[in-house]
Amino acid sequence: MSRRLVVCPGCHQEVPQGKYCNLCGTEIPKDAPPEPSLIPEASDEVDEEWDRSAGQSPLELPSFDVVIEDMPARDAAILLSRAELEVIDSELERIIDQTQATRQALKLKQADREVLTKRAEELKNEFERLKNRKQDLSRARGSLLLEELLDDFEHQEGRLTKLKAVSGTVDKDVFEEQKSEIIHKLKSLRSKTKEAVKDVKKWRKGIRKTEKTLQKELSRLDAKHKIGDISRSSYDTSSYQTQRSMKLLEGVADRLDALLTRAGK
Repeated sequence: MSRRLVVCPGCHQEVPQGKYCNLCGTEIPKDAPPEPSLIPEASDEVDEEWDRSAGQSPLELPSFDVVIEDMPARDAAILLSRAELEVIDSELERIIDQTQATRQALKLKQADREVLTKRAEELKNEFERLKNRKQDLSRARGSLLLEELLDDFEHQEGRLTKLKAVSGTVDKDVFEEQKSEIIHKLKSLRSKTKEAVKDVKKWRKGIRKTEKTLQKELSRLDAKHKIGDISRSSYDTSSYQTQRSMKLLEGVADRLDALLTRAGK
């Protein structure tokens, strides 16, 4: 059963109906206007698959610091989860290296044990936070409609190849019957795939718009820091988070580009 999607009054994005927006946290009124889904009619089946594979409802989708323009919340969550998992793996490796370096420094006679011990505790807390985040993201399994359509298309092509290979060993009428069935499915899948590709291309444009927004935010932070409106610490924290969001967008874009390349073959 599909869930009703509405427009959040805070971030103006398409999100599942609930008490609060799962993207920005704004309270959603019960009479919030519905938003037509950008996913074709097969999205009901995809949402059910999301529930079965992830063991969670769309109301429990992971939240992210970046909102991709023109992309439905569910699809964005799937792609951002995949991208952030890769980013977290590199961050965990960095923390492990820093922790080992800190432990080595603690062995030195001239070591400032108070500072290094505090640093080791901070690294431990960051490691646990990222590990928990990774577990949350790992539960956010699912696939895009275009992925499922392409998988099915390739499966039907494989069936057709196998059928042709045994054409001389099966009843002629049965062969024609099976061949007709597969070809009909391939035509239907090809039509649905074209529509799904249009959506993915629209999302790709949304990523570019979001990237420009984040790039402008970096420039804004730089200007504020240079004129003294924000401290160095605040600048470093905010710019790092913005750059991290840009890494996630890059990961999402790479996946969509690969999917479009696959669809074009």
